[in-house]
Amino acid sequence: MGSGKSSVGKALATLLELTFVDLDSEIEREQGLTIREIFAANGEPRFREIESATLRSVLATAARPLVLATGGGTFVQGQNAELLRMEGALVVFLQATPETLMRRCCDEPDDEGARPLAEDREAFVRLYEERLPLYRTADLTLDSDERLPGDVAREIAELLSPRRTAGSSLRSE
Repeated sequence: MGSGKSSVGKALATLLELTFVDLDSEIEREQGLTIREIFAANGEPRFREIESATLRSVLATAARPLVLATGGGTFVQGQNAELLRMEGALVVFLQATPETLMRRCCDEPDDEGARPLAEDREAFVRLYEERLPLYRTADLTLDSDERLPGDVAREIAELLSPRRTAGSSLRSE
């Protein structure tokens, strides 16, 4: 949450001339509801089911290669991480301090207000710390703290240039 996945993903897709897919946007489009509304109406467990189903659908139907930005909780679900690995995705963890993430999620909220899991600062930091070991299993970890999305995207593109293959996709966490 707030690491810059969507902004960096869009910039990276532009640099690499690839399709960009934001999983949260796909969920909202398919459900006709915002992420906040899905959480409010159905709770997090149902949202995670929808998220997994949408991830499977995107991976089954999207053009390859692609840049895929997932939500902060997508990769911590074992079945999603396994699916991404089976699909040959290169997983990138955009690391930022909890303070930066909180500022991006809460102090600079989108039109919907603070993100559902970022409303309680203490709980947010605990959630980040719980997820951190799983995030660190990513193929690449890059600092996105206090960096412009374009700069992070250029760094990823430079790191990818020797690794790119026709069937790969890039997912950022």
